[in-house]
Amino acid sequence: MGNIPVDVNDLGADLLSLSGAPIGGPKGIGALFFRNNVRLMPLIHGGIQEMGRRGGTENVPGIVGLGKASELAANEVAKKAEYVKKLRDCLVSGVQEKIEHVIYTGHPEKRLPGHASFCIEAIEGEALLLMLNQQGIYANTGSACASKALKTSPVLVAIKMAPELAQGSTVFTLDSSNTEDEIEYVLDKLPAAVDRLRSFSPLWRKETAG
Repeated sequence: MGNIPVDVNDLGADLLSLSGAPIGGPKGIGALFFRNNVRLMPLIHGGIQEMGRRGGTENVPGIVGLGKASELAANEVAKKAEYVKKLRDCLVSGVQEKIEHVIYTGHPEKRLPGHASFCIEAIEGEALLLMLNQQGIYANTGSACASKALKTSPVLVAIKMAPELAQGSTVFTLDSSNTEDEIEYVLDKLPAAVDRLRSFSPLWRKETAG
């Protein structure tokens, strides 16, 4: 939501949940779409608010904020996608040019406009993130909801990525607030950080020795 057009009828979705914060809405608010023939059992019991599907007082300010954020996001989604995709492609081509033994994971085009994910050989993703953070660059090793789980991404496992390579997973998420100068800054700092980590890596020494 807010990155590509989303239509529940085109998707054939019976259920769709969304969070407000990623599209500029208030934190702590979300929405759930469901078709009338879908039966839902409430997780929070209480009164009959929201047609008996969720007890508790409705968060009216949050609902209004989510509605306005959704309106703005819908009006700007095409323009945002075009701009962010340009930044992403610049980042991807720069990483592939400046860093050897790196895999761009996922489909090259069928992905969110601002999503760029890599597996970088002979490094540990968490160590790289710490080094980038010191340079004012904030990335991740996977999805935000799994950021505290110190295990290999199940998605990378499913696509048969070697465990030692999957440990070098690095994900950048771009938004319309990012700039070309910031991409150039990342492309300046990232290769040096990778080189430093590889200088300590027995896997890299084995690779270069071979």
